[in-house]
Amino acid sequence: MTKAALNLQGVSTLIVDKDKFAVGLLLQMLRGFGIDQPVVVETGAAAKEALRKHAYDLCLLESKLPDMDGADLVLWIREQKPPLRFMPTIVVTSYSQMSNVTAARDSGAHIVIRKPVSPQILFDRIGWAANGERPFVETSVYAGPDRRFKFTGIPGGVGRREADLTGELGEAKEPNMSQDEIDAMLRPTKIVTE
Repeated sequence: MTKAALNLQGVSTLIVDKDKFAVGLLLQMLRGFGIDQPVVVETGAAAKEALRKHAYDLCLLESKLPDMDGADLVLWIREQKPPLRFMPTIVVTSYSQMSNVTAARDSGAHIVIRKPVSPQILFDRIGWAANGERPFVETSVYAGPDRRFKFTGIPGGVGRREADLTGELGEAKEPNMSQDEIDAMLRPTKIVTE
């Protein structure tokens, strides 16, 4: 059986990131996917203004913006009226500590991608967000794709070394997560109903 092709031509996209180098790489990848006119803004305020004026099909944003956390922008998006509240929202970030990934997930982001991102990872994650397999959940404290996930442990059963969890002076620090660890955390659990 062959997989259906993902056609991204004509997908309107908003990129929210102040890092010009990272944005340049994203633009090259998106144009390669057929997304030919993405809009770029640098701040959360500029993103809100752009989203008030235009209904985008996709939003890619950094988790640390000059004027707010990306999670706060995602929360704002999820509070808006449809179709904006349902827009696939992907956090593409250098800040891949567990607390940042958790904040993005809990704010209602579809996917978190660790920078630097490869074209294949970006394309696959856009497809994953767009396929609609995760139902949209709305409660009094959360709106976004279903965030119930299954954690199956470290891949291959190999844990972290104790030295990975401490800084140079021995103080505890939060390690960056690999893309595989982020994906495992964000992979939806199959829900079986009888």
